Amino acid sequence: MKGQKKQPVEQPLKQPLKQPAERQMEQSPAPVILEPIRKEYIWGTEDWMFSWLHKGMEKYPLLIKIIRAREALSVQVHPDNEFAREAEQKSGKTEMWYVLDCEPGAYLYYGLKHKISEDEFRKRIKNQTILEVCRKVPVKRGDVFYIPAGLLHAIGGGITVAEIQQSSDVTYRVYDYNRENAQHEKRELHIDKAALVAGFMPPLAGHHPMGPRIQKNGYSRTLLVQCPYFVVQLYEIEKNLEGDTLQGFRSLLILEGEGVLTGGGKSLRLDAGMSICLPEGMEFYRLEGKMKLLVSTGEESREASEPGRTEQKE
Repeated sequence: MKGQKKQPVEQPLKQPLKQPAERQMEQSPAPVILEPIRKEYIWGTEDWMFSWLHKGMEKYPLLIKIIRAREALSVQVHPDNEFAREAEQKSGKTEMWYVLDCEPGAYLYYGLKHKISEDEFRKRIKNQTILEVCRKVPVKRGDVFYIPAGLLHAIGGGITVAEIQQSSDVTYRVYDYNRENAQHEKRELHIDKAALVAGFMPPLAGHHPMGPRIQKNGYSRTLLVQCPYFVVQLYEIEKNLEGDTLQGFRSLLILEGEGVLTGGGKSLRLDAGMSICLPEGMEFYRLEGKMKLLVSTGEESREASEPGRTEQKE
């Protein structure tokens, strides 16, 4: 009416632009290629293949790396969730290794030879004899090591592994071979915290898959590790594999071969060295070709028998 003031029209707030990975995961579930993020260390390199450093991946519960150890890594131990949340305000760190390659005679340290006391642990660190009680294990391609929180361990020189772990960077270093960095500084040790979380016991598991190799129509699968924090399986695709992610996301790490992934309105060429995230909610995907890959999920409760689709009993 004449004389009335015109009411202002509300304008929608502009939203910040999403990064590519974020847009893909929010609009409709579709495969996301994750580029490696290289980290350099005194002993070699890590390629972070699936991590919180990738845009849109901050809330995923896994960290997946390719570790190339030119020299031995420090002898170290990781805390469990309870200790890490109290002391570091972070998650604990349980992990596993799948040996991708190694030089002749390569070895690593995996737990202790026998039970020791905390007092002996501290004395051996002080007098630099801790390696005398560490379990030295020769390695070969395809070996599997499950490393729960509390287990002392160290990757040896000349070894390349795929490491799947909880999404955490909490590490307590107890021995570093007296190495110095380029600035002639020794790396910090974390003896007191390590003494609080270390188990001082030999490992309960061996260094082999937790399940047998099962042949299916067009592929085979082997359960490598199943624990409360993740499930990791080795898939060898001879022809094809179909699945979905209605029960949870999947990480695909292509180890060997090549093929094609279709799903979520996409068709992606796959080659060795690629990392793919299949977000939760994909109703269908298909892998074709000849490939060897690691398939990882974030919880033990996720179905460990198949990478996705409700299993068809054969």
